[in-house]
Amino acid sequence: MRKFYAPASIGNFCVGFDSLGAAITPIDGQLLGDVVHIQEADTDGFECIGEYAHKLPADPQENLAFQCLTHFRAHVKPDMPSVFLKLEKKLPVGSGLGSSACSVVATFAALNAFASTALSQSQMIELMADFEAKVSGARHYDNITPCYLGGLQLTAELVPDRALALPVDPSWYIVVAYPGFTLNTAKARAVLPATLPLSDSVEFAQRMSSFCTLLQLNRFDEAVALMQDNVAEPSRSPLIEGFKEANLSLPELGARVVSISGAGPTLFALCDSLEIAQQCQNWLQSHYLNEQGFSHICQLDSMGTRELV
Repeated sequence: MRKFYAPASIGNFCVGFDSLGAAITPIDGQLLGDVVHIQEADTDGFECIGEYAHKLPADPQENLAFQCLTHFRAHVKPDMPSVFLKLEKKLPVGSGLGSSACSVVATFAALNAFASTALSQSQMIELMADFEAKVSGARHYDNITPCYLGGLQLTAELVPDRALALPVDPSWYIVVAYPGFTLNTAKARAVLPATLPLSDSVEFAQRMSSFCTLLQLNRFDEAVALMQDNVAEPSRSPLIEGFKEANLSLPELGARVVSISGAGPTLFALCDSLEIAQQCQNWLQSHYLNEQGFSHICQLDSMGTRELV
C-alpha cells in the first residue's frame, strides 16, 4: 500500500488575503497534515481513520476524499483499476490549517501517482481547487497550492500556472496554535466586508506587492515589517476567543507577527529565533488552548505533498 502525505498550511499568510499561502512542518518531525493510503482492489473502497475521523461523515459518498476518487475516475482516468483508499485524518475540520485542502490534495496526488497520469501542475491544482470549494464554498488556492507544492506561494487564477514560489528567511520559526474549537469557513467568510474603501484597497495592493518583492530581494526583515492584515482580521478576530489577548501579549515576548491562520481559529506567530518561539508557545499553551487544542513550533515545509516510504 502506497502512502501520500499533504501538509497543513497557513492561508492568507497575514498580508496576502486569498493570494498567499504557506505550507508548514513541525520542527519535531511530527506529521501535521493528512495521509492517504492507496492500493489496487477488486472494487472501489474507502475507509476513514485517524484522530479526527469521527468529525467527518460516516457515509463514504459524503466524504471529500471518496468524491475525489469518483471524479478522477469519471473525468481523468476512466480505465483506472479499482482502488481502496484510506484517509488518515490528522487535522481537525474548521481549524484554519487547510484541513479540507489536505484531504483533497493527498487524495489527488495518490490517484495521480497510482494511475500514472500526466496532469500538469496547473491541471492538478485546478482539480484540487474545485473539490476544496465543496467545503469552503468557493475556489481558493491559498491552501491548495502551498499544500501541494510546499513553501510560500503567491497563488491565484491570474498567476501563471497558478503558483509563484517566494523565498523565505530560513531563520523564521512559526508557532501555530489551534485553540480546540472550530470556526466554520463559510461563517468566517460571511463576516468579511463586501467592499473595501479605495484607500484600503490601495494599501492592501501596496503592502502585498512590496512584501513579495522584498522577499525576492532577500530583504526579509523589511518584508516582515509589512505583515499586517487590514482586510480579514478586523472582521474575523471578534469570532476567535482569546485572539485579542494573544495579539497583545505575544509581541511582548518577541513575536514579529501575530495573525489568523486562514479563516481561523488557529493563530500563528512568526518569530526570529527558536527561543522566542518556545516562549510564545508556552504562553499559548497556558492562555489560548483548551483541552482539545494543540500547538506546534514549525518552519516552512519546502517539500509539499509527497509519498511516504
